[in-house]
Amino acid sequence: MDQLIKGTAKGAPLLVVGLTCPTLAAEAARIHGCHPTAAVALGRSLGGALLLSAMLKEGQRIILQVAGDGPLGGIVAEADARGATRGYVKHPDTDLFLPDGKLDVGGAVGAGLLTVVRDLGIRQQYRGSVPLQSGEIAEDLAHYLHVSEQIPSAIALGVFVETGGTVSAAGGYMLQVLPGADDLMLEFLEHRIAETRPVTGMLREGMTPEEMLKDAIGIPFDILERKEPRFSCPCSR
Repeated sequence: MDQLIKGTAKGAPLLVVGLTCPTLAAEAARIHGCHPTAAVALGRSLGGALLLSAMLKEGQRIILQVAGDGPLGGIVAEADARGATRGYVKHPDTDLFLPDGKLDVGGAVGAGLLTVVRDLGIRQQYRGSVPLQSGEIAEDLAHYLHVSEQIPSAIALGVFVETGGTVSAAGGYMLQVLPGADDLMLEFLEHRIAETRPVTGMLREGMTPEEMLKDAIGIPFDILERKEPRFSCPCSR
C-alpha cells in the first residue's frame, strides 16, 4: 500500500517522515518502459520528492532535477502537497551493474548537480542547487538540505526490482532535526542511522512507514498527518 506519514518524536526535537510507494514506483517504471537501473533511479527520485512534499501546504509543489553526466541523462521528479507525483528519466533503457552484480545507480547518474525547486504558489519560485555527492539520490538530498537549507537530515530510500523487471518494493524515510536541537540530538541521529539496517530490506519484508520509523529512531512518535500518494500526470503522450 502506498502511504506517506509525518510526525514528531515524543520529547525530542525531531521531525519524522515515512513512506511506502511500490504501486506508484511500479506504475512510473511501467509507463516509461524503464530497465531495472533506470527504474530504481526513478523510484528513488519520486520517493525523495514525496518525502520533501510532506512539508508543503495546499497548492504547493516540489521538483527534483538530477542532472548527471552518466548514461541515465537526467531525472525529474515532482510531488505536490496532496501526494500527487510524477517524473521521468531521460534514458529509461539504461542498465548498469557493479562487479558484484548489484545495480549501479550512482554510476548511471554520474557527476553533476541536484536542483530542488519549491513552487510555493507565489510568483517567484525558490531554487537551490548542490553538486551530486554519490548519485544515490538519498545521500544527495540529505546533503542538499544540510548545505542549501541548513536543515540537518538523514534520508534513506530504497527500490527493489524483481528478476522480471517489475518494481515490488519502494519507499523510505526522512529524519530532520528541528530548531533548538543540541549537539546530543545530532549525535543521537548519526548513531541511529549508522545502526539501522538497509531500508530496502525493511520494504521487502512489508514493513509499514510506522514500523520503519520505529526501527530507525527507536523512540515513540506522534503521527500528525497521513496521505495516500499516487502517480498522477495530466500530460498526453
